[in-house]
Parts: sequence; structure tokens; C-alpha cells
Amino acid sequence: MASWRQSAASCQLWPSYTSGLIAGMVNVVATFPINKVIFRQQINSFTFYVAVKQVHKEGLLMLYRGMALPLCHKSVQVGLMYGLFETFYKGLPADIVADRTGRTLLAATLTGISEAVVATPFERGQSLLQTPAFHGKIKNTLDLRHHLKSMQQWYRGLTAILIRNCSTNCLFFSLRNPLRNAMPTPQNRRGQFAVDFLCGACLGGANSSIIYPVNVVKSYQQKQISNINDSLFTSVKKVLRQRDYKIRKLYYGVELNLLRAILSWGIINATYETCMHVFSLRTKQGDFYS
Repeated sequence: MASWRQSAASCQLWPSYTSGLIAGMVNVVATFPINKVIFRQQINSFTFYVAVKQVHKEGLLMLYRGMALPLCHKSVQVGLMYGLFETFYKGLPADIVADRTGRTLLAATLTGISEAVVATPFERGQSLLQTPAFHGKIKNTLDLRHHLKSMQQWYRGLTAILIRNCSTNCLFFSLRNPLRNAMPTPQNRRGQFAVDFLCGACLGGANSSIIYPVNVVKSYQQKQISNINDSLFTSVKKVLRQRDYKIRKLYYGVELNLLRAILSWGIINATYETCMHVFSLRTKQGDFYS
């Protein structure tokens, strides 16, 4: 414990949390409408055209319905993702994991678990607010407490989220630096922003496509309000039956999801690195500690 505290205290970790928080907020505002269309495709097995038509028919006021939760959820999640990874990576004693790759994977896994514990209730509420069947029943974010009355209800879909978070974090943090180092060296901040955007876009797009069926099952679990809490395996069987046991139908919405992930993670990673650069300059100048 002493070595953990010494390792964590020896480095300034707040810029990672703050930069991630800002990056998450910027991302949500830019990509929320796209995410709503993807969600409709996931829960209803709609084609892209049908999902867009339904969202368009509901009007502009309904387009951003439920954004408060993802704004809080995504900003907190991204802040925790970057911040906790730095905390775990720098805080893990060398006698536990000396190898850099092993330390990265362990820190990424611990980060994924921590994220899931915090973020699952946000995702649960967001799923219900975006489900058309509950538009007349659930008035707003605050009204959710009248419908989800137990921890089991709030944490429905936790297993799927744990699988998603841990696997994608391991891929993202283990490949981020090698991918950035493989790209041409930028000559200015604009070039660096472009490199960071491309790194985030490539990794985010790959991650979201690989894990997409898990998100489909998670959305299926979280779109319901009932006392029956199916296991992940049972939910997978029900989703497959609903889609006539055709794997192709599990990927409805994957094209738009890929576009959203490329844009989203490009924005997140580039914004994060830009904020870290700004905080680094200001810290050296003494602006935050004078």
C-alpha cells in the first residue's frame, strides 16, 4: 500500500481526468443524433432508412431527448477512462507487474471494471429514455427513479458492459502509442491534432465494430422494465431468436455505428491530447499553482 501511495502521489494525475471530462462532453454534443439512430436500429432491428425516418418524424424537440444522461455519463466515463488508466498504470507497484505490456493490460482491465460500476446506471437510464415505448411513460431523467426502484434494475446489463469495457480498453491503450509512433511526425499543433484524431478514429472504429454484437445484447437487456433479470447467455439466445438466428441481423446499424465511432473517438482522443498539451504548458508556467 505504501508503494502504491508513493507512486500515485509522485505524479500529477488531475490533467488526465479533466482532459477526459472535456473530451467526453465535446463528443456527446457532436454525435448524439447519430447515436439515437443507431440505438433504434439495435433495439428494433430497423434498417438505416426506417430508423432515420422514425427519428425525423418525432421532430427536433425529441431529437435531443435524453441527452442530459449521456452528457453526464460520457464525460464522466471518458474522464475516468483516461484518468483511472493513468492512476493504475503509474500507481501499480513494480513488483506486481514489471512488464510494460502486462502493466498496460492490467491497468486497462481495472479501469474497465471501475468504469462499468460508475457508468452502468447512466447507460440504463439513457436506454429507457431513447426507447419509443417509454416516451409517454417516463417524462424525463428525474422520473426514472419512479420506474427503477432497485439496484438490480439500475445495473441491468452490467455483465455485457464489463466485457465491452475491459476488452476495448485493453485494445485501445495497448495499441494507442504504437499506432501514433507509426504515423509521420507532425510539424505543428494542427498536424499533431490530425495524428491524434486518426489514432482515436482507427482504434475506436475497430473496437466498436468488434464489440458491436455485445452492445446489441446490452441494449436489449436495458430497454426493458421488469422484475425478470435474464442472464447474458439467456439474453443472447432471445436476441438471436428475435433475429431469426441470422448473425447478419446482429449487425444492423454497424455501418452508422462505425461512422459514429470514427468521429467520436477521433474527437475524444484529439481533444484529450490537446487539453493535456495545454495543461502541460500552463503547469510549466506555474499558472495553476501560483
